[in-house]
Amino acid sequence: MIYQISALTDWSKKNKALLLMTVIIYQLAILAIGLVNFPYMDDTVRQQAGNTDFASTYSRWGSEVASWLVQGSRHLTDMGLLTHILTGFILAISSIIVVYTLNNKTLRFFPLVVSTLIGLNPWFLQCISFRFDSPYMALSILFSVLPFLWWESKRSIFFILSTFSIFMMCNTYQASSGIYIIMVLALALKTLLAGGKISDPLKKVFLSAGAYIVAMLMYFIETKFNPELAARGGNVAIAKLRDIPATLFTNSSMYLQQISDQSTKIWFILFLFLIIFFIVFSVKNAKITPFKSLIYLVLYLILGAILSYGVFLIFPEKLALAAPRYAYGFGVFTSITCILLLDYKLTQPILNVTVKGTAGLFCFYLLSFPFVFASSLYYQKGAFERQSVMLAMTLKNLVTTETKEVYASMLFKDSPVFDNTKRNYPILQDMVPPNTAIFFPNQVVFKTYTGMNIMIQPFDLASFDKEHSELKSTDYYYDIYEKEKKLYILVK
Repeated sequence: MIYQISALTDWSKKNKALLLMTVIIYQLAILAIGLVNFPYMDDTVRQQAGNTDFASTYSRWGSEVASWLVQGSRHLTDMGLLTHILTGFILAISSIIVVYTLNNKTLRFFPLVVSTLIGLNPWFLQCISFRFDSPYMALSILFSVLPFLWWESKRSIFFILSTFSIFMMCNTYQASSGIYIIMVLALALKTLLAGGKISDPLKKVFLSAGAYIVAMLMYFIETKFNPELAARGGNVAIAKLRDIPATLFTNSSMYLQQISDQSTKIWFILFLFLIIFFIVFSVKNAKITPFKSLIYLVLYLILGAILSYGVFLIFPEKLALAAPRYAYGFGVFTSITCILLLDYKLTQPILNVTVKGTAGLFCFYLLSFPFVFASSLYYQKGAFERQSVMLAMTLKNLVTTETKEVYASMLFKDSPVFDNTKRNYPILQDMVPPNTAIFFPNQVVFKTYTGMNIMIQPFDLASFDKEHSELKSTDYYYDIYEKEKKLYILVK
């Protein structure tokens, strides 16, 4: 044990510059998002009530217990940027493990930079922005890659560690359920392209599949002790056995189409170039025939892209359409594939510059997006705050014990800065809550900002009768009418 600690210390000293770089990249991007303190509904409720409900509502006992340990209490409070800092460290460790495992137990500059897309890809950023949840969502990624430090150990050790880690992944955030599969496929591909016998990676694949199935069965049994989970409806339902083939096909096409629709043109083009480079140089460097290597590569790319969606593939509910945070497995798949590409030794300078230049541009555009996302959250939050205060200043003289039902044609307008930004980044439409929507999260935030305990409800503006209603207030932003002791807000 002492020897292992000493070896780890020496290894850390040897690679301290690369380790520090990885940590800094994560911390800069995550703190930019954390400083905005965007009021997502779950965060706002926990800030005020202190409840955890990770276990009861989502069946995430790992998150539940971890939140107690971080807080030092079962009653949560807002710990400021500490949770975001923890998230950054957890994701940095995950990236380091992936590069160390895939690059023959060595760390290098470019693969480490690319590896930060594991936690900073656009689809995971919404998870990072959650003030209370983010460290435990990050833990789900760490649990998904941790067993591969023992990939070359005894089968029994790898099986036990894999089963435990996958079970813990499910207990922290189930959207990471495709990451373990991608790692298995990537390591199996490396073995095959290096000329290894097909039986060796097949045994590892079957061993990994066994551990995955056992862990999922354990988690399935655990959820049966949580009756509240059923209240989430389609979000936790699994397709019936006879419907699984059709569900798999539907979800696969929907998932990949959604990733494509949410990507900018430059992301998509650079990704295609990197995939082409990956295929060409993998075939060129393979120790097997070009035909065999091409077969293995196509299988890896197809299976990796689809299975990165994880267990959600067999869910009837199209979760990738609900929010980007259910689809970040593809971002991890992209990062791992680029790490494999950068592991090749390209002797010709022009090829080396072309591949690294393309990968560098790809990383620049994707790693700049967290700052764009942070900016979008900032302006959207500011617009909501200002409009909340303005509306409250008017309503405070109109809402009484008799007149307290309030209706609105819409809530508030989106920030014009956000409207401009989302023209370049279509994914923002699904990442940043709209100020216009009269839905429960915005209701909670409005009450928080104004202290007014009223529930604003939507109504159909087209059917509203102004002639038989009394105009109570008009200004640059709103016309407010009263009818039958009810207030109607018409946003201009």
